[in-house]
Amino acid sequence: MVFNMTNHDEMNEQHKENQNEDLSKNQSDVLPKGNIALNILIFIGWMILAQLPIIIILTITNLSVKMDTLKATMSTVLYLIVVSVVVWLIRRYYRRHTYEHTDKFTTKDIGINIGWAVLLRIIVYAFLFLLYKVTGSAQTSNDKLLFGDMNQQATNASQLAQVFPFIIFVITISFIAPYLEELIYRGIFKETLFKKTSFWLPFIISSIVFGSQHGINNIISFIMYTSMGMVFYLAYSRRGNIKDSMMVHMIHNSIIGIAILVGYFYIMFK
Repeated sequence: MVFNMTNHDEMNEQHKENQNEDLSKNQSDVLPKGNIALNILIFIGWMILAQLPIIIILTITNLSVKMDTLKATMSTVLYLIVVSVVVWLIRRYYRRHTYEHTDKFTTKDIGINIGWAVLLRIIVYAFLFLLYKVTGSAQTSNDKLLFGDMNQQATNASQLAQVFPFIIFVITISFIAPYLEELIYRGIFKETLFKKTSFWLPFIISSIVFGSQHGINNIISFIMYTSMGMVFYLAYSRRGNIKDSMMVHMIHNSIIGIAILVGYFYIMFK
């Protein structure tokens, strides 16, 4: 009788262990929602739509030099409405399809993300130095499109864009663009096209796609932006939290944004 009870207890324990293993496996092998082919098309659509904010605000900023203050202000306000709708649509889609949980930041998480951002700047500076040695210019074609050629910068206040659209432009490249890009190239790409346990394939493909979308015109620029995509993906995949890669991306872009603002106001008030 004792022997039978012991066997029964052992069987129950084994059954519970098997259930826990199956549950753990099911939780780790979560598959993306919906049809993969349709998800690819939707991803491409979001990728195209995410280009809209930067195109609009860049156009407004450049044209504001010749606009009166009212037109420039109204155009910028309309842009803010459009970008709010774009952010809402992409964020809503991501939240409906994500299988990850966005945990809160701890001091350790913030420190790690700052470390990723520092590493990223080192990588970028190394590639820009190489680009300068090879091409004679330390600017990628993407940077020239956004910020203008450093050799043809404005030298007096009359050549500057108006303050309001320019500040919104800086906010866009520092915060809005990183937010959208991380939602799309890391979050939506990984979580609607690959199962939760996948790493190498989404890591490589998403980084290449990210690199290809930054106006590349030479192999050095392509490798640089692809490497940036890899750093962002590593930050995201560390704990499956898209907020981590967003923070790294925003820190990186904000450094550029601050430098642009300083240069702008220096020319304005000199």
